[in-house]
Amino acid sequence: MIRASCHTADNALALEFDATPWFREANALSILHLAEKGWSSVWVADALEARPGYEGLHRLIDYAATRLRDESLEDPTWAAIECVVSQPDATQWLGENRPEIALLLQRRQADPGSRSTHPADR
Repeated sequence: MIRASCHTADNALALEFDATPWFREANALSILHLAEKGWSSVWVADALEARPGYEGLHRLIDYAATRLRDESLEDPTWAAIECVVSQPDATQWLGENRPEIALLLQRRQADPGSRSTHPADR
Protein backbone atom coordinates (compact mmCIF):
# COMPACT_ATOMS: atom_id res chain seq x y z
CA MET A 1 0.00 0.00 0.00
CA ILE A 2 1.23 3.46 -0.90
CA ARG A 3 -0.13 5.88 1.65
CA ALA A 4 -1.10 9.38 0.57
CA SER A 5 -2.85 12.24 2.30
CA CYS A 6 -4.79 15.29 1.16
CA HIS A 7 -6.17 18.30 2.94
CA THR A 8 -8.00 21.41 1.89
CA ALA A 9 -6.26 24.76 2.21
CA ASP A 10 -8.60 25.77 5.02
CA ASN A 11 -7.97 22.42 6.79
CA ALA A 12 -11.73 21.78 6.95
CA LEU A 13 -11.24 18.35 5.36
CA ALA A 14 -8.30 15.96 5.44
CA LEU A 15 -7.91 12.27 4.72
CA GLU A 16 -5.50 9.49 4.00
CA PHE A 17 -5.94 7.08 1.10
CA ASP A 18 -4.21 4.33 -0.85
CA ALA A 19 -2.45 5.72 -3.93
CA THR A 20 -1.37 2.29 -5.22
CA PRO A 21 -3.88 2.19 -8.12
CA TRP A 22 -2.40 5.41 -9.51
CA PHE A 23 1.12 3.99 -9.37
CA ARG A 24 -0.05 0.78 -11.04
CA GLU A 25 -1.47 2.72 -14.02
CA ALA A 26 0.75 5.81 -14.30
CA ASN A 27 3.43 6.00 -16.94
CA ALA A 28 7.08 6.30 -15.95
CA LEU A 29 7.30 10.01 -16.80
CA SER A 30 4.33 10.85 -14.57
CA ILE A 31 5.90 9.02 -11.63
CA LEU A 32 9.29 10.63 -12.21
CA HIS A 33 7.64 14.04 -12.40
CA LEU A 34 5.78 13.38 -9.13
CA ALA A 35 9.11 12.48 -7.50
CA GLU A 36 10.63 15.73 -8.81
CA LYS A 37 7.75 17.64 -7.21
CA GLY A 38 8.67 16.23 -3.81
CA TRP A 39 5.99 13.52 -4.02
CA SER A 40 3.37 16.25 -3.70
CA SER A 41 0.69 16.76 -6.34
CA VAL A 42 -3.08 16.76 -6.75
CA TRP A 43 -2.74 14.58 -9.89
CA VAL A 44 -2.98 11.40 -7.85
CA ALA A 45 -6.15 12.56 -6.07
CA ASP A 46 -7.70 13.78 -9.32
CA ALA A 47 -7.08 10.42 -10.97
CA LEU A 48 -8.57 8.39 -8.12
CA GLU A 49 -11.47 10.47 -6.79
CA ALA A 50 -14.12 9.02 -9.12
CA ARG A 51 -13.31 5.39 -8.27
CA PRO A 52 -15.38 3.25 -5.92
CA GLY A 53 -13.90 3.36 -2.45
CA TYR A 54 -12.58 6.91 -2.89
CA GLU A 55 -15.81 8.73 -2.02
CA GLY A 56 -14.07 10.70 0.76
CA LEU A 57 -11.50 11.93 -1.71
CA HIS A 58 -14.30 12.94 -4.07
CA ARG A 59 -15.99 14.93 -1.27
CA LEU A 60 -12.71 16.67 -0.43
CA ILE A 61 -12.11 17.68 -4.06
CA ASP A 62 -15.73 18.74 -4.48
CA TYR A 63 -15.55 20.85 -1.31
CA ALA A 64 -12.37 22.55 -2.52
CA ALA A 65 -13.86 23.20 -5.96
CA THR A 66 -17.08 24.71 -4.61
CA ARG A 67 -16.34 26.21 -1.21
CA LEU A 68 -12.81 27.44 -1.91
CA ARG A 69 -13.45 28.45 -5.51
CA ASP A 70 -13.58 32.21 -4.86
CA GLU A 71 -10.15 32.25 -3.23
CA SER A 72 -8.62 30.24 -6.05
CA LEU A 73 -10.17 32.56 -8.66
CA GLU A 74 -8.65 35.60 -6.95
CA ASP A 75 -5.20 34.02 -6.94
CA PRO A 76 -4.64 31.31 -9.58
CA THR A 77 -1.42 30.20 -7.85
CA TRP A 78 -3.28 29.43 -4.62
CA ALA A 79 -3.71 25.71 -4.08
CA ALA A 80 -7.10 24.73 -2.67
CA ILE A 81 -5.84 21.20 -1.99
CA GLU A 82 -2.50 19.78 -0.99
CA CYS A 83 -1.75 16.08 -1.51
CA VAL A 84 1.40 14.23 -0.53
CA VAL A 85 2.39 10.65 -1.30
CA SER A 86 4.57 8.73 1.16
CA GLN A 87 7.98 8.64 -0.53
CA PRO A 88 9.17 5.56 1.42
CA ASP A 89 5.98 3.66 0.55
CA ALA A 90 6.21 4.71 -3.10
CA THR A 91 9.87 3.80 -3.58
CA GLN A 92 9.44 0.46 -1.84
CA TRP A 93 6.36 -0.40 -3.92
CA LEU A 94 8.08 0.68 -7.13
CA GLY A 95 11.12 -1.46 -6.29
CA GLU A 96 8.89 -4.49 -5.81
CA ASN A 97 6.36 -3.90 -8.61
CA ARG A 98 7.89 -1.59 -11.19
CA PRO A 99 11.64 -2.03 -10.81
CA GLU A 100 12.42 -0.25 -14.08
CA ILE A 101 10.96 2.99 -12.67
CA ALA A 102 12.69 2.48 -9.32
CA LEU A 103 15.98 2.19 -11.22
CA LEU A 104 15.26 5.42 -13.12
CA LEU A 105 14.58 7.19 -9.80
CA GLN A 106 17.84 5.89 -8.35
CA ARG A 107 19.76 7.10 -11.40
CA ARG A 108 18.18 10.55 -11.18
CA GLN A 109 19.08 10.81 -7.50
CA ALA A 110 22.68 9.85 -8.31
CA ASP A 111 22.85 12.36 -11.19
CA PRO A 112 21.10 15.62 -10.17
CA GLY A 113 21.67 17.05 -13.65
CA SER A 114 19.18 14.60 -15.12
CA ARG A 115 16.23 15.58 -12.89
CA SER A 116 13.87 17.01 -15.48
CA THR A 117 11.46 14.68 -17.26
CA HIS A 118 10.63 17.30 -19.84
CA PRO A 119 13.10 18.01 -22.67
CA ALA A 120 12.17 21.72 -22.66
CA ASP A 121 13.32 21.98 -19.03
CA ARG A 122 16.84 20.80 -19.80
